[in-house]
Amino acid sequence: MGVNDSDNDELTSSTSKMNLQMLQKIFEKTDPDLIIDTYEEAKGSGRGDNYTAALFRLSLRGHTRANDSKKKLRWEQTVICKRLPDCRIKREAFKSEALFRNEVAFYNAIMPELVAFQKRKSNHSSEIFLAVPQCFLAQNDLVMLEDLCVRRFTMPDRQAGLGHEQMKATLEELSKYHAASLAYKLQCPNEFKKLTAKISEGMFSKANAEWYKNYYEILTKNAIQMVSQTIPGKVEYLDKLENFLANCFGNMVELVSRESKLAVICHGDCWTNNILFKYDENGTITETCFVDFQMIRYGSFALDLAYLIYCCTDAALRKAHLQNWLQSYHQQLVKSLKLLGSLQDVCTNEADLFRQIQEEFKNCARFGLGAAMDMLPISTCSSEEAPDLYSSGSDMAATPPELNVPPNEVCRRKMTDIVLELVDGGML
Repeated sequence: MGVNDSDNDELTSSTSKMNLQMLQKIFEKTDPDLIIDTYEEAKGSGRGDNYTAALFRLSLRGHTRANDSKKKLRWEQTVICKRLPDCRIKREAFKSEALFRNEVAFYNAIMPELVAFQKRKSNHSSEIFLAVPQCFLAQNDLVMLEDLCVRRFTMPDRQAGLGHEQMKATLEELSKYHAASLAYKLQCPNEFKKLTAKISEGMFSKANAEWYKNYYEILTKNAIQMVSQTIPGKVEYLDKLENFLANCFGNMVELVSRESKLAVICHGDCWTNNILFKYDENGTITETCFVDFQMIRYGSFALDLAYLIYCCTDAALRKAHLQNWLQSYHQQLVKSLKLLGSLQDVCTNEADLFRQIQEEFKNCARFGLGAAMDMLPISTCSSEEAPDLYSSGSDMAATPPELNVPPNEVCRRKMTDIVLELVDGGML
């Protein structure tokens, strides 16, 4: 959850605030012979495609010398700069600084530790989780990453969501990530605790309940209205939905806080705009990459699965493929845990692990409903209709966010389908 990129200079960072001297200092650490001559800056995303921070794409040009020769070799690099919005009041409204610290911790501590751990177990990069962009710099108000577009990664259509093959690819890579976290927790418990101590729950904590009260009251009202309009008279479904929503935020806090044998460092914000794919000439997915780790949390792996599946797919696709997706996740989890030497610590056999996965998913499915209340209005609207959440509140004092995007027909249908599925499946 967060804010979309805006052209209003007061509300979001209008520039990356970078200059040649700063860029030179960053890149000369790895290439001391490099001289950056020029750079060009552009917005890094469109309205409705980016949340929580302002993105900028920087195209750098420079030169280096080969083996002390006088001949200059041309050098080019494109990077993405992710900055906190300029307006302090708006940062406070969304508690953006805490979220930013999570991502800094991910790139500076968590990911390097998980990579080193995995590389001690395997020399084959294809077997381990490496599916994040290269990070050049991560500090309190700035994260600088490689531009994945250069490697021909593309972002899926936000409104279309994910298809079957995209979901399989995402779940397999997500499974590698979860396996690395789980195995590291089991084999290096003290070091793992140090990593999780760096994470703060960005949304669903008791401390945030009063702050987001109005926001979730609006979400709750909209969800009940959408479902009651789509399936009027279906009292049993509405009753169960209203029962969950009577304390929606509290229920979400409980779900992220619950103890689980399969608790890992979750991505936390697994939706369409944070997943990129690379395709071959036949349109087959060859690589998957995750971005935006501001919402990382320690909790059941199934929180990520529920969020991803219910926020990014439609009912027909879930009906046809849900069990297949869980099996894909399970198969990769078995492979990764075997590779990392922790399968025997997690389950008695592979069938037992699949049972645990199904049980955890059933327990956490409601988290997908709570997340969908927030994400579906945003993901199904057009770019022109995308909410400018930072425009809410007073400039004199930080105020809680408000939701100003009206639910559309696609949103109503998707929300209703989730409720029908969860009630029929005994998950709500």
